[in-house]
Amino acid sequence: MPACPNESGSLSALRLPFERMGLTVQSVRTTVIANQEQAQERAFVGSPTILIDGVDLFGVPGQSPAVACRVHVTPAGLSGVPPLGEVVAALSAARDRDRGSASPQ
Repeated sequence: MPACPNESGSLSALRLPFERMGLTVQSVRTTVIANQEQAQERAFVGSPTILIDGVDLFGVPGQSPAVACRVHVTPAGLSGVPPLGEVVAALSAARDRDRGSASPQ
């Protein structure tokens, strides 16, 4: 979504887990969803959306596509930035899946 106020915070929330896991921040790509048509085409439910292998880390079944700001439920209340622990867990799970799918040569 253009000018999402949470984009910067969400990118920052990815840096620490990436550093801990030895991943490069260069593997992060941002895409601007500018209108409802693009939101529909990409099943985009709000900004920021973090995808790993095309899967929304914080997706909720039944959410309607929308050009909107996204909020996350945290122990401290609602936040525009995803919880750090959940980002770490999702990145770890994706890394483990990738390692498990690698075929020995």
